[in-house]
Amino acid sequence: MTTSNDGGGDVRLTGISKTYGSFTAVHPLDLTVPQGSFFALLGASGCGKTTTLRMIAGLEEPSGGSVHLGDQEVTHLPPYKRPVNTVFQSYALFPHLDIFENVAFGLRRRGIKSVKKQVESMLELVQLGEQARKKPHQLSGGQQQRVAVARALINHPKVLLLDEPLGALDLKLRRQMQLELKRIQTEVGITFVHVTHDQEEAMTMADTVAVMNAGRVEQLGSPSDLYENPTTTFVANFLGTSNLIEAEVDTRSGEDIVLRAGGGKLVLPGSRCSAPTTAGGKVLVGVRPEKISLAHADEAGAVPEGRNRITGRIADSSFIGVSTQYVIDSPVCPEFEVYAQNIDRDARLVPGAEVVLHWNPAHTFGLDAAQAIDAGTGADEAAA
Repeated sequence: MTTSNDGGGDVRLTGISKTYGSFTAVHPLDLTVPQGSFFALLGASGCGKTTTLRMIAGLEEPSGGSVHLGDQEVTHLPPYKRPVNTVFQSYALFPHLDIFENVAFGLRRRGIKSVKKQVESMLELVQLGEQARKKPHQLSGGQQQRVAVARALINHPKVLLLDEPLGALDLKLRRQMQLELKRIQTEVGITFVHVTHDQEEAMTMADTVAVMNAGRVEQLGSPSDLYENPTTTFVANFLGTSNLIEAEVDTRSGEDIVLRAGGGKLVLPGSRCSAPTTAGGKVLVGVRPEKISLAHADEAGAVPEGRNRITGRIADSSFIGVSTQYVIDSPVCPEFEVYAQNIDRDARLVPGAEVVLHWNPAHTFGLDAAQAIDAGTGADEAAA
């Protein structure tokens, strides 16, 4: 048995749950965060991600289950006895202390006298060595956030918890800080558990993402796996944009499933379908907007054989620089979205034009049609 000082930095939640009266904020969940990983809890507000983080930190008492940090069970230990530190969105820096003293605070509180070397190396890590004698109000939001990270890391926690750490920053600064936090985590090599509602933030920074919805982990995996292989409509819609088509299972062709949709046929790889595939059964067929090619109806004959294809009419288009985003009205899907890179723009592709949409069947995924088709879009919340 190891102590918290030399145990692993992994976080293990076993059957952890939290209820407030009749409301369940977190349903019993099991979660393991590998040592040295950058792990994100991602979800909309009210999904239970911050409550989960607070139970790891010891700021919230679980209603059931256990929390292990390394080999040590910490379920009922107070926060100061846990080998974790938390960085909040508000930074919570001491305004009357300069940056050096803010970072040194934890060491001084533990009675450590010679702090200069440790503080200087921590300020170098977060690239603020030259700002040491400034007060927090003299720094930008991004710099203040880095001070908060340095102040947490100097205590050598096994796990650093980050609660919406970039939420107060503007978009450009947030993107810089995403890369900065990832660099710091790689350099120090400790476990980061990061709570965010921002999909891009989770995808950019994390090795592993747990997508949370209504107090449960909906799906867990690498960012690319969650994006390419969502297993629920919530994940398909919440991470980026998905076109979901209601279809019916027709036949099997080797490893592929042939589906009927709007009078036509679509092919879906069997390995990419998380729904039952009995003949006549319903399936939601998904494809991401950037996987689709768009051709004017006059070019329909040039579409290669073996592609999934549907027809429609352009309802709307938006030029956003790197790409043009089209909304297509189609018999199989009322608002089908297509993102086309602006390489050789076809001047005929304007609202009202008849078009053919086509894509490689390998880019198609299948979901259980018993789920709400708009889960995770925001429209489902508005309707609730």
